[in-house]
Parts: sequence; C-alpha cells; structure tokens
Amino acid sequence: MRAIKKLLSLVPPQRNREELLDLHAGSRAEVLRSLRDIARINTFLGGTQLSVNAIFSLLENAQKTSATVLDIGTGIGDIPFRLQRKAKKRNWKIQTFGLDINARHLEIAREELPRDAGVLLLQGDAFRLPFDDNSIDIIHSSLFLHHFRPPEIQQLLREFSRVSKIGWVMNDLERHGLPLWFFRTTWPIFARSYITRLDGTASIRRAYTLSEMRKITRDFPEAKVERKFPFRLCISWTRS
Repeated sequence: MRAIKKLLSLVPPQRNREELLDLHAGSRAEVLRSLRDIARINTFLGGTQLSVNAIFSLLENAQKTSATVLDIGTGIGDIPFRLQRKAKKRNWKIQTFGLDINARHLEIAREELPRDAGVLLLQGDAFRLPFDDNSIDIIHSSLFLHHFRPPEIQQLLREFSRVSKIGWVMNDLERHGLPLWFFRTTWPIFARSYITRLDGTASIRRAYTLSEMRKITRDFPEAKVERKFPFRLCISWTRS
C-alpha cells in the first residue's frame, strides 16, 4: 500500500531529450510501425476520443455544423480521420487539414488513410502556418506541445490564435510516474517499435504538469487547462 501511494504521488523531474521521430531517425518501415503505435495508443487509451470530443464541444458552443479543422503534427492522420467519421454520422460538414513538417510522415499518412478519408495533408511549419488570419475555425494538436519549451509553446499558441476563427484545443500528456510505469510495462501491447519505446518514455519525461502548463498559458486569459483521465492535459482557448 505504501508503494502504491508513493507511485501515485511521484512526479519525475522534467527531462528534455529529443525524440527519434523528431530527428528523422529510423527506417521507413520502423517509422511506419511507430506511427501506428501512436495511433493505437491514442485509440485504446482515449486520447483520440478526448480530442474529438473537445473539438465537437467547441463547435457546438459556437453553434456551427460546418467548419474547418487543422490538425498540427498530424503524423499518420488518424485523428482528423476519426473526426471526419464522426462528422459524417452527424451530417456535419467538416473539412479537415493535417499538417506535419515531416515529409515522410505525410507520405506514410497518404498510404495509410482510406482514399475517401477527406483529410487534406499539408507540409508546413507550425510556427509559421500557411494560412491567413482567422481562416481556420479550429486548430488542434495531440501529443505535440511537449516537444517544445515554454517560450516556444507560447509562440505556437499565439500563431494558433492568429489563424483560428473559433479557437484551439491541445491534447497532451501530463508528466507523472504512473503513466511512465504503465508505459514501460505495456510495451508488448502498445510499443511494437523500438522508436516508440524510446520516444514514449522521452515524451512522458518532457511533458508538463497541470500547474506548469497553467503558468505557460497565463498570457492567454481565456485559456483553460484541464486534467483529463488518464494523465492527459486538455488546453483550450475560445476567441471572445
């Protein structure tokens, strides 16, 4: 019991170690395996559903059933694809864009996504989005912000605020010892690539706590930073 209590209260120190996918490391086959791992983790541990629900919540609050959504760091394009599927079930018209700076990720996404997925894939830099002011209804990212340090995150959020018409929602990890332990013990299920095993551990150690992320976003008074199960942070902002 004492060991469990200690684990529940354990927050490891932050460690900023670059991840292999960011360094363009690994063969194409290994990168594909890792991107599939990330999609699997998002699906089975609720990250994808959290993002989709948060995006639809912003749209419902804005009373919009027709919108554009930009997914930053889209990887294999799994989240905008899921968003499209849910929109079709509701008879909503959602145009999704998946942006990634990594050309190889986009090549893989084009091959992995169904031909009728309806996701427009673009290569671009999140710090300099190729869109006009107030031209995209909602900007979203999943497992993206932890790759950057606080000043960079603030710069990114300013850029997202420039482009978004309704607002933005960011879904990311919360740094804690329990997800670190869980991830390491479930490697055979979720982390089939060695890239995922190394990057997953690095991601949790690079991530922010609730209080840290609230400090980072304090220049955005309307921003909300909420803790979501299991050990996720949902950071959202709505244009007033």
